[in-house]
Amino acid sequence: MPVVDRREFGGRFTVKENSQRLANYRYLEVQLMEVVAGWSHTTPQLAFKATFGYHVYDHAQAADLLGERLEQLRSGRDRQEPATDEFARLCEYVWNLDAVIDRLVAVYRVLEPHLVSTYVYHADATDPLTDTPTVRLLRQLASMGQSHVAWGQAVLDGLTRSTGDRKRALEVQADIESRLVECGGVTGQGIESHWLAFHSAKEEKAPARIKRGKAGYRYQKRSAPLPHPVVEPPFWFSDDPQEFRKAYSADDEWSIEGFRHKFHQLLYGEVETTDRMGKMLAEFPELPWEMRMELAHQMWDEARHIEIVAKAVEEELGGALGYGPWSLAWWWMQNEEDPLRRITVTNSWAEKNLMQTLRLWRTEAEKRGYHRIAELCDYLQADELTHVKLATNWLRHFTDDDAQKRDDLVRWGTKAVAHIEGFYADANGRKAESEVHFSFLKAGSGELVDTAGSIIGE
Repeated sequence: MPVVDRREFGGRFTVKENSQRLANYRYLEVQLMEVVAGWSHTTPQLAFKATFGYHVYDHAQAADLLGERLEQLRSGRDRQEPATDEFARLCEYVWNLDAVIDRLVAVYRVLEPHLVSTYVYHADATDPLTDTPTVRLLRQLASMGQSHVAWGQAVLDGLTRSTGDRKRALEVQADIESRLVECGGVTGQGIESHWLAFHSAKEEKAPARIKRGKAGYRYQKRSAPLPHPVVEPPFWFSDDPQEFRKAYSADDEWSIEGFRHKFHQLLYGEVETTDRMGKMLAEFPELPWEMRMELAHQMWDEARHIEIVAKAVEEELGGALGYGPWSLAWWWMQNEEDPLRRITVTNSWAEKNLMQTLRLWRTEAEKRGYHRIAELCDYLQADELTHVKLATNWLRHFTDDDAQKRDDLVRWGTKAVAHIEGFYADANGRKAESEVHFSFLKAGSGELVDTAGSIIGE
């Protein structure tokens, strides 16, 4: 059978220009990862928070794959850079948007569609033979981005049902699109056309690159301190232990009612942890990229847990979401300036204990014949092990040669745990735990056997 190959040698980009463009794309993928992640805790809708977790991990994977291709093109794997200072300022402008509709318009009607279009153009314009890895990668990323755009458009259609809201969304879109065009888009080369039929288009050369030094414009993402994440009704917060005792009491804690109370409280922990991971990704870009990938993966896990636990409460356990209060005992730690403190308690202590708690729940559910609940607990427990390992490995990485730092984390974490346990002891009518065990402490320095606890939070 004859082989027909209609590809031609030659493309618009040199290896150098190719890698510069991929570095520009990687910058925007990282920006989208951080922006969407950092918005999670101030976005009220639980459904949006859950989807943000999926999209954040998608952007992290995209950035990682672009880094891999950059390395193959003899460039730095961690390389990411805005094409112009004006594009960096555009990303900063988007980060500072407050309204949910404005944010969604910026990402899902402007930046992601522009990125998808640019990926398709690049895949069409580069050499289809010598640059096949880039072609395959960008077509893959374009497909993933298009799925994000479709979700965002559907959500915006639901949010902008009034004439006023639609007008507002279109005005925001026009403003950000204008800013995007003025700064030359993600590559700084202008908004490029593709699928042109004219042969003369092949001869068109890209404009000269603007050289950016190391002193190019940079900005930091910081969130205002909040006492708790922003959530939609019917969810509500309380710091009154009596409210918890009243809402979550059951004569038989292993009955359907008892499991409903447990899962409803667990839902709050899953939401806060989704938001916590997102906030860390936005606020600490200096953390090692490998660690940030793991944080993004955990955000995706926690986002899935929101869906799993909420569905279990409603469909398996007969509950209405929001029937009981949400604690204020956890979120204050997310305003800490030290990212390691944020995961010392929540990952290295709370999620470690939650593993044992979920094992106990699974055992008791199986005894009662609640097989679906037992299965859910088993899967949730598997994810928690990954999250504990994340904290254990990275806390050891940062403290193995810094005993003072390790001791500071233990002291701070012990005080934080006492604050949390004090609240739940009052709420459950039980004594606080006498010992605190952190997973990153090695044998001989305080690490002890895990135990199931009565605290359901992270």
